[in-house]
Formats: sequence, structure tokens, C-alpha cells
Amino acid sequence: MVSVKRVGDSFVAEVSDFDLSQDLTAETWQQLHDAYLEHKVLYFHDQKLAAKQLCRFGERFGEIVPHTIRRFWHEDDSRITVLSNRIEYGKPKGIKDAGSFWHSDWSYLERPANVTMLYAVEIPTEGGDTLFCDLAAAYDALSPAMKERLASLEYVCQYRYHKDRNHPESRWQIMTDEERAESPERTRPIIRTHPETGHRSIYVFDGVTGGVKNIVGLSEADSDDLLAELYEHTKQPQFQYRYEWRGAGDLLMWDNRCTMHAATTADLPPTHIRELHRISTLGSIPA
Repeated sequence: MVSVKRVGDSFVAEVSDFDLSQDLTAETWQQLHDAYLEHKVLYFHDQKLAAKQLCRFGERFGEIVPHTIRRFWHEDDSRITVLSNRIEYGKPKGIKDAGSFWHSDWSYLERPANVTMLYAVEIPTEGGDTLFCDLAAAYDALSPAMKERLASLEYVCQYRYHKDRNHPESRWQIMTDEERAESPERTRPIIRTHPETGHRSIYVFDGVTGGVKNIVGLSEADSDDLLAELYEHTKQPQFQYRYEWRGAGDLLMWDNRCTMHAATTADLPPTHIRELHRISTLGSIPA
């Protein structure tokens, strides 16, 4: 029996007394999957997972594919991305500051991510928390008039697009020619229907990885105004949850189809080492 406990009045839940390195029975898998759909964000403590075991669990949620940027692939499995601010032999061991802005993983791919998992290898005594927003709750809080207005609107995005090509996080500064060629423009619905639960959520993000260009059919000014309004709405405190990493062995997982998240590592001192292993699985085309 899986022990799942909602954290306070949040949408997040803790799964306790469970070893993810072991094979899952059909019953256990169903309980975990049901909890995942209900709570959107789950976390586990005290796990001991090799790369193979992490990927085996992730594969239950779909195909794991490597991150667009290759140089921080895990040496044992290219499907794992290393996030780390540690310097080894004069070179960064992983992505130092991954996602210190609101985003949903792979929203720029034809098939954006279903689940993302972060497995903690090393955690500082303080700092490096991960923030989440419940975008289904944000949708429910919209006025009926706004829901109607947004129902048929779409936007154009492209991975790491930024109006300023010189922005240090833009596609022109951080990606190779090959990586840029592999990330074309996409058109996305502003309101997405969850393919498993049928719940609607807001599905647009102001982080640079989301690369939002404009809302289709609106003038630049009207598009910018509406996007700014949506960004402000979704980031209200009542939709947020802050996960404080406890230590090595923590595993955090979330549903990218109805949440967005942000790292808080931008100001993490170099003496506060944080290393995580990340995987994401392909989901369905947003509709």
C-alpha cells in the first residue's frame, strides 16, 4: 500500500516509506499514478537510485529523451541531465542554474514533457529550493469572460527565443547551430486540456526556455498586454508551493501538463553545492 499524504492545504503530496529502486507491482503503480494525477507534484525522501534505476522508474511515464543541450548529459545514460554548480577540473560538472524562471519542461517540443523527475545527489544546507504553480487552479480562478476569451487563442513559441538576441540565455548565445536547427517554432493553445484528467489549465510561460513570441491574431501591443496579465495571474501566491530539499536521496516529480516551476539557484553561493539528476518523458501534443 502506497502512503500518500497531502502537504497542508497545498496541491503537493509526500509519498513515504517507499523504495523506488524496487520493481513496482501493477497495484502499486496504479496507486502512484493516481496520486500523480491528483496532486500534480509528489516527493520522496531517502531514495538510493543508480542511473539505470532512475530511468526505469521514469519509463513508467513514457519515453525518456535526452535534453536539447548535449554537453551536460550524464556519463552513464544520456537521457539524464546533470544539474550542478560544482566545478571539476576547471569545467562545470552540470548546468549551474537551470530554470530560474517560470516554465514547463519542453513546452517548445512537438510533444512537451509529461513527467519531470529530479533526483538529489548533493544538497546544500540552505538554498536551492524549487517553486511550483498549479496552473489548473489558476485557470479555475479566471473569470467566465476571460475563460471564454482565451478558449480559442494560440501563441507561437520557440526554444530560448528572446527579443534581445544578445540576452545570455537566448538561443543565439547558448545553443549550437545544430541545436537551433532542431528547435523550430511551435504553436500552442493558451488553455490546455489535460489528456488524462480532462481538466483545463493555463499553458503559457514567461521563462526564456518557453520562448513565447506572440499570441496569434493579436497586435503586438495587445499580445504583450494579455501575456503580461496572464503571467501576473498565474504567479499569485495562492497557486504556489515551495519545495525545500531535505538532502541527498530526495526525489521530486511533477506533471508538466498542468504545472509550471522555477529554480531558485541563481543566487546560490559557489560554496553551497547542489547536484541533481533530471529526466523528463515525452507527453502528448497540447490540445
